[in-house]
Amino acid sequence: MYLREKLIKWIKIKNVVLAALAIFNLIFSVSWEIYLVIRYWGDFDTVIHAKATPEFVFWIIVGPIILIHVVLSKEKLGNAYFYSGYFEGDLDGFVSFEELADVMGLTVKKITGELNFLMKTYMKNFKCTEKGAELASKTITCECLSCAARIEKKMYFTGECPYCGSSDLRAKVVTGDRFYSISNELKGKPMGYEYYTAKNLKSRKALFAILMGLSMFVIAIMLMMGLEAIGNFGNEQYYHDLILNPDKHMQSRELITYDLIETVITTFFVAGGLVPVLINRIKRLNYVGMADRSAWFFTKCDKPFVDTKMIPAYRNKGEKKKINLIRQSMRKGYLRNCTLEKHKGILEVALGKKIVKDRCPFCAGAITGAVDKDYVCRYCGNTIMDVIVKK
Repeated sequence: MYLREKLIKWIKIKNVVLAALAIFNLIFSVSWEIYLVIRYWGDFDTVIHAKATPEFVFWIIVGPIILIHVVLSKEKLGNAYFYSGYFEGDLDGFVSFEELADVMGLTVKKITGELNFLMKTYMKNFKCTEKGAELASKTITCECLSCAARIEKKMYFTGECPYCGSSDLRAKVVTGDRFYSISNELKGKPMGYEYYTAKNLKSRKALFAILMGLSMFVIAIMLMMGLEAIGNFGNEQYYHDLILNPDKHMQSRELITYDLIETVITTFFVAGGLVPVLINRIKRLNYVGMADRSAWFFTKCDKPFVDTKMIPAYRNKGEKKKINLIRQSMRKGYLRNCTLEKHKGILEVALGKKIVKDRCPFCAGAITGAVDKDYVCRYCGNTIMDVIVKK
């Protein structure tokens, strides 16, 4: 609801294409430029005026710039997914920058700047004010069950009847394919595994494992080829066999040496270029694994707020790393329909929420704008427990 889905799909494709193009040309250009320098050592005029040198220099300069752009774009996309999920879980139509700063572990200034940027690019249906993000105000008609008044009700806002003050409204507060209704139900019920995970999460987990294994295999092959070439430097038998081999066009020791240098440079640069890809696959596996474990845990929960300390750790990670994995799995879209929230200094994962109490049991005052499981009555000041339960 808060994401520009079509634009994001195009940006994802653009990032993949640009990253592949930049990595390939950067590895190719750097390795060949180094080869030219070694091949014509002392004759730099030839290196500078070589036909391929301008293209190599172009990619050596532009390649890293493109990769930085892709990394920053992916970072912003991840944050857009996180903020979107947080907004969808909100019940009062306003999210303060301080609240988001606590959850994200960032400064208010950075949160403000990022949301102002995302509002104009990857996200929609909210606007930034001085204190926070005001969510979309599209309205629907509803009916007050206390006085039968017909009123307009904001999506993303719990609201109350402007005539009698009751929050017992026959209406749905819609957020995409979910809704929050005000009712007198007592308990929620656990949702299924697929409710909390991205589509085909298990398939993605298998794919990331395959890609990680493939990256390790190619890196190992490249390193072995490079080490073999290094071992052939000064190997008289190797030079002798190549010079006398009629199928080879190596007519001198100098050409054979340059060919070995080219092999070493190319294989080591290819291996080095794949190392970041391997690291990324390992990180993705951790994010997917954390999402998988968290989703199974959430299916057993019948409360709308889960203390992060209660969520099982992934691969014996510490508490800080576990929270970061949860946050990243949400940012990547692997863990859905839940958000990180901070209530009374405790960091919790908020699952699908629904308001289930409409009046204060102490003074009968209307409960409005509840966003936490415990609500302080604005009329009598008493704390009302379990105002919100899991959807």
